[in-house]
Amino acid sequence: MYEHVPQPRGRRFFIEQERGVTDVRVEVGLAHVRVRTGSGEEALQRHLQVLDAIAERGVSISLVKLHEEWLTFAVKQSDVPTVSQCLDTLGMEYKIVPNLALVITVSANMRESAGVMAQIAESLWEAGAHIIETGDSHNTVQCFVPEERAFAAAQALRRRFRLGEVAP
Repeated sequence: MYEHVPQPRGRRFFIEQERGVTDVRVEVGLAHVRVRTGSGEEALQRHLQVLDAIAERGVSISLVKLHEEWLTFAVKQSDVPTVSQCLDTLGMEYKIVPNLALVITVSANMRESAGVMAQIAESLWEAGAHIIETGDSHNTVQCFVPEERAFAAAQALRRRFRLGEVAP
């Protein structure tokens, strides 16, 4: 992939961005929330109802996924009691998986690099870090794993992609 950099007098040149995985990060102290919303038009209304209610309580969420019958998202572990109370008040059926970490693999050209997700999944499996949920962006893949396996997972990924090891 090339990035256009404007130059004076109309000149142009291109800088190739770095390819491949460049970093692995870990964010601890998270929980994964799965809320049953039903199906059809009512599901959309329940999705919005849940999201609005949680926002009104000042809880920040991430990795939001809207499924036909489910809404899933991540919250800080410290926000679990507030989210539970909110969902109970709404009468929602839900499951919260606590004590998770997000293992984040960074690559500037992730979508142009074939096989990265397969290598990530294999490395996490070999590290005994069961993947609860994944998310991705143009330059990252985020994997929810049990917190107690997060640093082993990060080390496995750093070895796989030939990055320096880090202390937990």
